[in-house]
This record gives sequence, C-alpha cells and structure tokens, in this order.
Amino acid sequence: MSTDLSETRSVDDSKTADTRCRNCGSFVTPQFTRVFGNNQNQIFGCFECMTATDVKQGNANNPKEADRAREKMR
Repeated sequence: MSTDLSETRSVDDSKTADTRCRNCGSFVTPQFTRVFGNNQNQIFGCFECMTATDVKQGNANNPKEADRAREKMR
C-alpha cells in the first residue's frame, strides 16, 4: 500500500530553487541557486552573464550588486 502525498503538498515558490538566471535566462542547477542565490532561492546572475569572481563574491544573489557586476562585464 502506498500513500499519494501529491494532493497534500503545495508548491511554495520561495522554497523551490530557480533553474534560470533572472538576468540572462541561462539554465542554472538548483544547487547553484542554493549556493550562490539569496534566501528565497533566487539567482540574479550566473557564469554566463557575470564573471566567476563576482558570482563567488556573492553578487549573484542581490539584484543591485548583480547589475553593477554586469555593467563591468560590458
């Protein structure tokens, strides 16, 4: 006998990790979002649209910092 829990589960966007960069739309893994994203599992920059240094310094989890880092790349 198995129990179907799908009816009791609700999808909460704040707990589901983004799988797309909110800047360029590139695919990112849920693990990337958990590590480099903010507390709402959102990612505002990735290795496609930011330098690795900026991502590793935490600029991908804050929209304002991500904007500055992206401007430097142009």
